[in-house]
Amino acid sequence: MPTTRLPLFPLPDVVHFPRTELRLHVFEPRYRQLVRDLLARERGARWIGMVLIKPGERPFDELPEIFDAGTAGQLVAVDPLPDGRSLIQLRGGFRFAIEREVGGQPYRQAIVRTLDEDRASEEDAGLRRLRGDLVEMAGALRKEMGDRFPLDQEAVAALRLPATSCEEVVNRLAAELDVPALRKLQLLAEDLPQRAHNLAGILRARRRVLDLLRPYRALAAGAEHN
Repeated sequence: MPTTRLPLFPLPDVVHFPRTELRLHVFEPRYRQLVRDLLARERGARWIGMVLIKPGERPFDELPEIFDAGTAGQLVAVDPLPDGRSLIQLRGGFRFAIEREVGGQPYRQAIVRTLDEDRASEEDAGLRRLRGDLVEMAGALRKEMGDRFPLDQEAVAALRLPATSCEEVVNRLAAELDVPALRKLQLLAEDLPQRAHNLAGILRARRRVLDLLRPYRALAAGAEHN
């Protein structure tokens, strides 16, 4: 697998996935410098390695301990703010594993090994059926939960589009669902079929909980009208 050098952006509670968008508020001086350095590069070379800070670490320390897996996001938009801060948007590109960290800049950098997704698995009949199940479950949960479901109606509709690949469906759901960051990191580390299977398990568990609670919600609604 090829290696490349990436600047790192460690954050608590944020796991980025390939083929998903991530918006960030950049305010620390070292990451302001990172954005300036990236803007000096050609558009195709503006990559940031998003990594998760380990629990118990302090995110504003110089070198909080991080997990060694992450996603490289391409810088696609920058909205500068008057005081030097900025709002940026990343588009997830590829998964990676950190080989070693290297110095030389105020922000952290690492040599990373890219982890390719087996996109041939997109043609697998079982995975295509699982994609359909995920879309149906997401739609049903959105209908029942309304705004409590983390994807809005437009996002759920986008999952149904034929042009939306199985990888995009799986990763958008994994990125948006309200599960702990460590669980998301586990999903990120898995290959696409396993990620899809485990994500379906999470959605089915949500479905079962709602089914169990439905009689009590009906009782509560009836009490409100008495």
